[in-house]
Amino acid sequence: MNRALIFICFLISTMYCMAQEGTGDSTTVDTIVVAGGGADTVVAAYEKIDQEAEELYNRGISKFQKGATQAAISDFTEAIAIKPTFTKAYYNRGSAKHVLKDYKGAIADFDKAIANDPLSAAAHFSRGQSNYALGKKRDALLDYNHCLSNDMTNAKAYYYRGGIKFELEDYNGAKMDFSLVIKNDSKNANAYNDRASSKKKLGDDEGAKKDYAKAVQLNPKFAIAYNNLGSVKKKLGDYKGAVLEYSLAIKIKPDYYIALNNRGSAKFELEDYKGAIADFTASIKIKTDYAYAYNNRAATKCKLEDYNGVIKDCNVAIKLNAKYGYAYLNRGIAKEMLRDPEGACADWTKAEEYGIKTAKSYLQDCN
Repeated sequence: MNRALIFICFLISTMYCMAQEGTGDSTTVDTIVVAGGGADTVVAAYEKIDQEAEELYNRGISKFQKGATQAAISDFTEAIAIKPTFTKAYYNRGSAKHVLKDYKGAIADFDKAIANDPLSAAAHFSRGQSNYALGKKRDALLDYNHCLSNDMTNAKAYYYRGGIKFELEDYNGAKMDFSLVIKNDSKNANAYNDRASSKKKLGDDEGAKKDYAKAVQLNPKFAIAYNNLGSVKKKLGDYKGAVLEYSLAIKIKPDYYIALNNRGSAKFELEDYKGAIADFTASIKIKTDYAYAYNNRAATKCKLEDYNGVIKDCNVAIKLNAKYGYAYLNRGIAKEMLRDPEGACADWTKAEEYGIKTAKSYLQDCN
């Protein structure tokens, strides 16, 4: 799946930091009556050990919050050495390892935290984040499920689970999860944007347009959502509206080469060919290996009867993507117009080979 075409804000969020002071849960021994005198309190040695572990833990939390992540790990490790069942220390050491991108080490620590506290929604969520970072989507999905079974209001878990379902092409499941995010966090612009993308995949373009519009209402600086709103408007035939939305995206993010390419395609539909070429060219200047913009500029040059320019741009697009069917189709059209029927037929044959069904009608005139 091409993440640049679906636009989900799927950020890995910062791990929770359980920055609590000592809980005071150290174990004490009951009073012992000593023969020949009054009752003396006997303090177990391990109470002092627990206090030392808490002090190291709290020191680690302080360092973690200040960004001294490796030093925090050292403190958590010392605390665990003193108190091997210290759940919070395992959890926060795992969180610190995640920050340092030691995802396997983080998972090992979250495993320990979960073994000590199987109902910890935070530990399941955080392990899910590390599993996802390693590309283990199915494992991450299970972790988010466990998290939500213990905390049904965890909007972040619904959000990331929805993102994985989207990637796995379970668009109905993704839409349901993003709806649950919105239920628990009604001002989450990312959830509206991603639910809109799910609706778009399910063919509900009007529903998608409504959600994209809500996303930009909640976050007026949300460039991706403006771009997506432009794309659904373009699909619905509102090309002027699409140009407006793409322009807003570009105003927020001037180097947004995807929005520039998309605005060019909307201008193409409005027969503003010079404006379209200007946008495709601007897109290429930002991302010189963007095959889509080269092909789109070629198609626009074809409208202006610049057939040599078409071939030049298609050559670059094909060099960047040797299986780009539309680039072969467009180059074939230009070759036909330049009286190169053999070259045209060769290109249309390639276009059909790479899945362009319309190439078949062009091939009817080929021997």
